[in-house]
Amino acid sequence: MSDELAFFLGVWEAPGQFHATPFGPQRPIEMKVTGSGELAPHYLRISTEEQPTADNPNPLRATYVWGFDAASNEFVADWFDSNGGRAQQRSSGWQGDTLAFEGTITMSGATVPLRDTFTRLSSDTYHHIGEIDLGQGWIPVDEETATRLTSSTS
Repeated sequence: MSDELAFFLGVWEAPGQFHATPFGPQRPIEMKVTGSGELAPHYLRISTEEQPTADNPNPLRATYVWGFDAASNEFVADWFDSNGGRAQQRSSGWQGDTLAFEGTITMSGATVPLRDTFTRLSSDTYHHIGEIDLGQGWIPVDEETATRLTSSTS
Protein backbone atom coordinates (compact mmCIF):
# COMPACT_ATOMS: atom_id res chain seq x y z
CA MET A 1 0.00 0.00 0.00
CA SER A 2 1.30 3.40 -0.85
CA ASP A 3 2.37 5.56 2.08
CA GLU A 4 0.18 8.25 0.54
CA LEU A 5 -2.91 6.21 1.45
CA ALA A 6 -1.77 5.24 4.97
CA PHE A 7 -3.57 8.31 6.35
CA PHE A 8 -6.83 6.35 6.02
CA LEU A 9 -5.74 3.43 8.25
CA GLY A 10 -7.77 3.04 11.43
CA VAL A 11 -11.36 3.18 12.58
CA TRP A 12 -13.31 6.37 11.95
CA GLU A 13 -16.67 7.75 13.04
CA ALA A 14 -18.22 9.59 10.09
CA PRO A 15 -21.54 11.37 10.60
CA GLY A 16 -22.97 13.30 7.69
CA GLN A 17 -25.88 13.41 5.29
CA PHE A 18 -27.27 12.18 2.05
CA HIS A 19 -28.23 15.20 -0.01
CA ALA A 20 -31.61 15.39 -1.74
CA THR A 21 -31.19 13.80 -5.20
CA PRO A 22 -33.43 12.09 -7.76
CA PHE A 23 -32.74 8.92 -5.71
CA GLY A 24 -34.22 10.18 -2.46
CA PRO A 25 -34.68 12.97 0.06
CA GLN A 26 -32.02 14.49 2.30
CA ARG A 27 -31.35 12.39 5.39
CA PRO A 28 -28.64 11.99 8.02
CA ILE A 29 -25.89 9.35 7.91
CA GLU A 30 -24.23 7.73 10.91
CA MET A 31 -21.28 5.76 9.50
CA LYS A 32 -18.31 3.75 10.71
CA VAL A 33 -15.29 3.60 8.37
CA THR A 34 -12.46 1.10 8.78
CA GLY A 35 -9.20 1.47 6.86
CA SER A 36 -7.27 -1.80 6.91
CA GLY A 37 -3.80 -2.76 5.73
CA GLU A 38 -4.78 -6.42 5.41
CA LEU A 39 -3.96 -6.30 1.67
CA ALA A 40 -0.63 -4.49 2.21
CA PRO A 41 1.80 -3.76 0.78
CA HIS A 42 -0.13 -3.14 -2.44
CA TYR A 43 -3.67 -2.25 -1.39
CA LEU A 44 -5.68 -0.59 1.35
CA ARG A 45 -9.15 -1.90 2.15
CA ILE A 46 -11.72 0.62 3.35
CA SER A 47 -15.04 -0.66 4.67
CA THR A 48 -17.95 1.67 5.28
CA GLU A 49 -20.93 0.68 7.36
CA GLU A 50 -23.90 2.96 7.87
CA GLN A 51 -25.55 2.50 11.24
CA PRO A 52 -29.29 1.74 11.26
CA THR A 53 -31.44 4.67 12.40
CA ALA A 54 -35.12 5.62 12.13
CA ASP A 55 -34.21 7.72 9.06
CA ASN A 56 -32.04 4.94 7.58
CA PRO A 57 -33.59 1.53 8.33
CA ASN A 58 -31.64 -0.21 5.50
CA PRO A 59 -28.05 0.94 6.01
CA LEU A 60 -25.53 0.60 3.20
CA ARG A 61 -22.36 -1.45 3.62
CA ALA A 62 -19.51 -1.06 1.16
CA THR A 63 -15.91 -2.03 0.53
CA TYR A 64 -13.30 0.07 -1.27
CA VAL A 65 -9.97 -1.37 -2.41
CA TRP A 66 -7.41 1.38 -3.05
CA GLY A 67 -3.93 1.01 -4.47
CA PHE A 68 -1.39 2.34 -6.93
CA ASP A 69 -1.19 1.24 -10.57
CA ALA A 70 2.46 1.58 -11.60
CA ALA A 71 1.58 1.06 -15.28
CA SER A 72 -0.61 4.18 -15.42
CA ASN A 73 1.14 6.01 -12.54
CA GLU A 74 -2.27 6.58 -10.90
CA PHE A 75 -4.07 5.56 -7.76
CA VAL A 76 -7.00 3.22 -8.31
CA ALA A 77 -10.18 2.70 -6.29
CA ASP A 78 -12.71 -0.10 -6.73
CA TRP A 79 -16.00 -0.02 -4.79
CA PHE A 80 -18.64 -2.70 -4.12
CA ASP A 81 -21.75 -2.14 -1.99
CA SER A 82 -24.64 -4.01 -0.41
CA ASN A 83 -27.13 -2.44 -2.86
CA GLY A 84 -25.37 -4.03 -5.83
CA GLY A 85 -23.46 -0.88 -6.77
CA ARG A 86 -19.90 -0.98 -8.04
CA ALA A 87 -17.47 1.73 -9.05
CA GLN A 88 -14.06 2.14 -10.63
CA GLN A 89 -12.10 5.35 -10.12
CA ARG A 90 -8.61 6.80 -10.58
CA SER A 91 -6.64 9.60 -8.96
CA SER A 92 -3.33 11.37 -9.56
CA GLY A 93 -2.85 11.48 -5.76
CA TRP A 94 -2.90 14.16 -3.10
CA GLN A 95 -3.00 17.78 -4.23
CA GLY A 96 -2.11 19.50 -0.97
CA ASP A 97 -4.66 18.11 1.51
CA THR A 98 -7.15 16.94 -1.13
CA LEU A 99 -7.40 13.48 -2.71
CA ALA A 100 -10.00 13.12 -5.48
CA PHE A 101 -10.98 9.91 -7.25
CA GLU A 102 -12.99 10.11 -10.50
CA GLY A 103 -14.56 7.37 -12.57
CA THR A 104 -17.95 5.72 -12.89
CA ILE A 105 -20.47 3.96 -10.70
CA THR A 106 -22.94 1.36 -11.89
CA MET A 107 -26.15 1.04 -9.91
CA SER A 108 -29.66 -0.11 -10.75
CA GLY A 109 -28.57 -0.89 -14.32
CA ALA A 110 -27.15 2.57 -15.08
CA THR A 111 -23.56 3.80 -15.21
CA VAL A 112 -22.84 7.45 -14.36
CA PRO A 113 -19.74 9.57 -13.63
CA LEU A 114 -18.68 9.52 -9.97
CA ARG A 115 -16.28 11.70 -8.00
CA ASP A 116 -15.20 11.17 -4.39
CA THR A 117 -13.17 13.97 -2.79
CA PHE A 118 -11.38 13.56 0.54
CA THR A 119 -9.96 16.64 2.30
CA ARG A 120 -7.59 16.19 5.23
CA LEU A 121 -8.65 18.61 7.98
CA SER A 122 -6.12 17.39 10.58
CA SER A 123 -4.04 14.30 11.30
CA ASP A 124 -7.22 12.58 12.61
CA THR A 125 -10.05 14.22 10.66
CA TYR A 126 -11.15 14.35 7.04
CA HIS A 127 -14.13 15.56 5.04
CA HIS A 128 -15.59 13.45 2.21
CA ILE A 129 -18.06 14.40 -0.48
CA GLY A 130 -19.41 11.98 -3.09
CA GLU A 131 -20.83 13.46 -6.30
CA ILE A 132 -22.41 12.10 -9.48
CA ASP A 133 -23.11 13.66 -12.86
CA LEU A 134 -26.51 12.85 -14.35
CA GLY A 135 -25.77 14.97 -17.44
CA GLN A 136 -26.14 18.44 -15.94
CA GLY A 137 -22.92 18.71 -13.93
CA TRP A 138 -21.80 17.39 -10.57
CA ILE A 139 -24.40 17.07 -7.80
CA PRO A 140 -23.57 16.08 -4.22
CA VAL A 141 -24.92 12.71 -3.06
CA ASP A 142 -23.34 12.15 0.33
CA GLU A 143 -21.10 14.13 2.63
CA GLU A 144 -19.39 13.18 5.90
CA THR A 145 -16.76 14.44 8.31
CA ALA A 146 -14.73 11.53 9.71
CA THR A 147 -12.85 11.50 13.00
CA ARG A 148 -10.33 8.76 13.75
CA LEU A 149 -11.18 6.61 16.79
CA THR A 150 -8.21 4.22 16.55
CA SER A 151 -5.03 4.78 14.63
CA SER A 152 -4.20 1.56 12.84
CA THR A 153 -5.75 -1.62 11.56
CA SER A 154 -3.68 -4.47 10.17
